[in-house]
Amino acid sequence: MTTHHNSKQPNYAIHDDMYVQAKNAGWAGWGGNERLTNSEQVTRFFAIDAPMPKGKLLELGCGEGHLCRAFAQHGYDVTGVDIFPTAIEWAKEKALSSGIKGRFFVADLTDESVHLPERYQVIIDGNCLHCIIGDDRRTFLKKVHGYLADPREGSLADPHEGALQEASVFFVSSLCSKGDSYQLFKDGIVYRHISSAEDLVAELEQSGFSILDIQRSERETNDHITIHAVKSD
Repeated sequence: MTTHHNSKQPNYAIHDDMYVQAKNAGWAGWGGNERLTNSEQVTRFFAIDAPMPKGKLLELGCGEGHLCRAFAQHGYDVTGVDIFPTAIEWAKEKALSSGIKGRFFVADLTDESVHLPERYQVIIDGNCLHCIIGDDRRTFLKKVHGYLADPREGSLADPHEGALQEASVFFVSSLCSKGDSYQLFKDGIVYRHISSAEDLVAELEQSGFSILDIQRSERETNDHITIHAVKSD
């Protein structure tokens, strides 16, 4: 059954509890040590058959910052934002101890009043979008579209022929349902939105993005999807 809205407010606070638990347990990050030992999302980002743009990179839902640190090693000027102070404090600690330069700050991009000071050549969804619920998703994607730097004139004439170097890319990394979109609940409150691939693509296109590439990995319960998108307007 496809469910797009729920009368109860989403339970975003549950994720901060998970960060606290992970840190207190001595894990390297949310999801355990094994998940952070590889850079699968970085590999998928560069897997598209076109050179990626360089410059400023923003990670949404950066957590303890492992993707920001990985992209910094590829030469990006990285910024990570997360709604949870525990995650941002952890990201700052790890950046300092690893010698990686980056900026990390608390920001809720589902809040219309929040504004970031810069625009970015690359924006990474660090498995954040499937944690955004209901109408907040529209606000979130609108802000992402606004924070992407405008491409240089003519750069998207044929993005598959190498012109992506002059574009700005939104890279989505998200859980994906095997059937219809649905929501997950904890203690009776919605905390995850698992889109179908079709619904996710439609959301992105309605928010002003053009889809360049889609990669889908089958998993036992939900699949995982990565999407390269650029501004279409």
